[in-house]
Amino acid sequence: MEQQSRRTEQTLICPIQGLDEEFPDSVFVLRERNRNTYGCYCHRGVHGLACFSNPARACEFAMLLKTTSIECLKVTFDEAREIAKQRPLPVVAVMLLDDLENPLIHYVR
Repeated sequence: MEQQSRRTEQTLICPIQGLDEEFPDSVFVLRERNRNTYGCYCHRGVHGLACFSNPARACEFAMLLKTTSIECLKVTFDEAREIAKQRPLPVVAVMLLDDLENPLIHYVR
């Protein structure tokens, strides 16, 4: 008789920061027109594409970047994920930065 191995599966409640809350269907990202780069943010060692739920918050963040040719773009959440995937490492996530101290993080790689 074959002995079947038993696996115990466990599900962790919200093991990755931010997965218990949802991202909006569309977000605002910041793009530097001259170099075609995007605003990013590092939170506790995790680098991600900076996203915002409204353009006013995005503009506040843009002032911190101290560059002159930034534009605020409205994109879908899926488009934001694709932009983040195209960024070079260490960018590994999309970050909703409505609260800079407690961003929502969605990993893309």
